[in-house]
Amino acid sequence: MKDLKKFKRILIGLKNKSPLPLLFENGYTPESIKKEIIETFSTYFEDKTILDEIAVKYLVPDWINLMRISIIYPNIERDLLLVLNNYKTAKKINKERTIEILASLSPMHIEAGNKFWSFLNLEIDKKELELDEFAQTSLKDISNIIEGISKTLYLEQLMINRVLRNKNFEIQKVIELKLGNVIDELINNSNSPNLFKTVPDNIKFSDWRNISAHHNYSVKKELIHCEYGTGEKKKKIILKREELYEKLEQCMRSTEILNLAHKIFGYDNMNEFKSFTKPNDMEAREEIDFLTISSGIMSQGFEIINLEYKNIPKAILTLKDLTNGDAKMRGIHSSQFLTNLWIITRKPHLEIRYIKQNGEPYLISKCDSEMCELVSSGKKKLTELAEKVEFELIKNSG
Repeated sequence: MKDLKKFKRILIGLKNKSPLPLLFENGYTPESIKKEIIETFSTYFEDKTILDEIAVKYLVPDWINLMRISIIYPNIERDLLLVLNNYKTAKKINKERTIEILASLSPMHIEAGNKFWSFLNLEIDKKELELDEFAQTSLKDISNIIEGISKTLYLEQLMINRVLRNKNFEIQKVIELKLGNVIDELINNSNSPNLFKTVPDNIKFSDWRNISAHHNYSVKKELIHCEYGTGEKKKKIILKREELYEKLEQCMRSTEILNLAHKIFGYDNMNEFKSFTKPNDMEAREEIDFLTISSGIMSQGFEIINLEYKNIPKAILTLKDLTNGDAKMRGIHSSQFLTNLWIITRKPHLEIRYIKQNGEPYLISKCDSEMCELVSSGKKKLTELAEKVEFELIKNSG
């Protein structure tokens, strides 16, 4: 289990916080879950062929997240559609420019994604904190969300908005803009200004960033006093504990909407990006691939029990069935994740150990990495991988 240590948070979340185990307990099948994912995203995707192709491969974590945030933040679907339609309209106005914007910002999105995982890993439960510590931690979170995680999304929205307004611009010069200028332009020109400020106080996200960065706050008699602006324009807002937390949630809500719209549009136009994407030295954290892969595996009715690959010449992934389907067919089904195992581990020899729902080891699937690499790159089909897999029935299995 030591090789799973860094992914423990992901596996616990999938098992205890995602709806997938409960769905399987209530009679759902991998096929019906895929259907649910497609139905959820059909409103947002134009290319239904791509949607069908990537539903299980990429969209499971986004499907789980969309269900989660739809409960936490009412009416989020409306704002998501609004932002997504901006991308689509920009593409109609200037397809090449729109795709170029997203491709150019790709390294920055990867970096922001890496910072997001650090944000999650360092997140603490604020319920029991004293008010001083609560204020400091919450404002620091707001700053991290706005500056570290979301700034690239704001830059992308600004450029998309300029395409909508037929404005000429250089991508690099927009990237170099100060956060305050970016937020001001979005509030003044976009059709969703409330995604860049808190309401009903109308305080810009850039002002919240400054409050935190410059420590322009104090705690007095169970209230949090925050100052923002400069000179004669300096203003003050006084908040209760729960009101400051609400501001933090508004910042996170905006990030969730902008990030989902960005990802959906990117997936929907993934074939268009091939001619624009250039190699870069920015690598995504392993957790990002693992979340996508492990949630896809669970959507097919398998729970990851163990993963071994460090300090050994091969990678071994142990999967337990969440369904009571035919063991032989389910065991063979589990072999399709050999490619995923290669993506995670990059080992030359790969092995999946399938365990039936009752805990009985049943089947081992083995192959070398060459075919998995070809399937992963799209040069070979998954059906061709099946021809190279070696199956071994575990002795004493029924």
